[in-house]
Amino acid sequence: MWWIALIVVLVLIVIIIIIGAVSSANHDKGDYGDGGGTQIGGEDHVPFFTPANERAGIRGEHFVNYHLRPLLREDEYLLVNVLLPLKNNRKTEIDAILISRKGIFCIETKNWVGHVRGSDDDEYWIQEYDDHYMPNRTHKNPVKQNDAHCEILERILNNRFEVYGAVIFAELEDGLGIHSECTFSIAGFKRYFRELSEDDLMPDEIKQIYQKLMKYVASPEELRQHREEVIKRFN
Repeated sequence: MWWIALIVVLVLIVIIIIIGAVSSANHDKGDYGDGGGTQIGGEDHVPFFTPANERAGIRGEHFVNYHLRPLLREDEYLLVNVLLPLKNNRKTEIDAILISRKGIFCIETKNWVGHVRGSDDDEYWIQEYDDHYMPNRTHKNPVKQNDAHCEILERILNNRFEVYGAVIFAELEDGLGIHSECTFSIAGFKRYFRELSEDDLMPDEIKQIYQKLMKYVASPEELRQHREEVIKRFN
């Protein structure tokens, strides 16, 4: 009856493989658990049917947010995937808003690869690939785009607080061509943030700002609908 024993062994191997895969997936999801501060909103996973460029962007957002949370105290906040209303009845998406004693930071995350060139004053930034079969890409200046987000956020807060802008690249291969005072790698932003003084906001102001903004945090369904509308509008 050796074949019965062989079948049992094979079944056990399959069970072990399945258990290992499930444990690994749960562990990966746990990498984005709380590490200080509070995160509201955002998706915990990237659906397999999401377009490749959008999947990269979502992974970049998760990676950046994972590194930002440990910078915060328990009574400071990190809001992600915030949809703010515009005057034309549309909405604009802010990747992350960091609210701390060091101020309010409106954060735009990018997951571009290759070689990136641009400055704060340029209208467009250039993304170049090492693969000659990949054409260079031109992007609107992310710093100027984020400056517009900062202005909208200040308006939502009745212009009572200054909002600081930061563009953070998740895993930039070559940023030597970037000349910007408010564009950072993750490590660079962490160094910059830690060097700031903590006299910008008081704890009661932090809570007030958080309560004002949390209603704009998008649910996964709201976020999906917004991104579909943006794609339709620009295509």
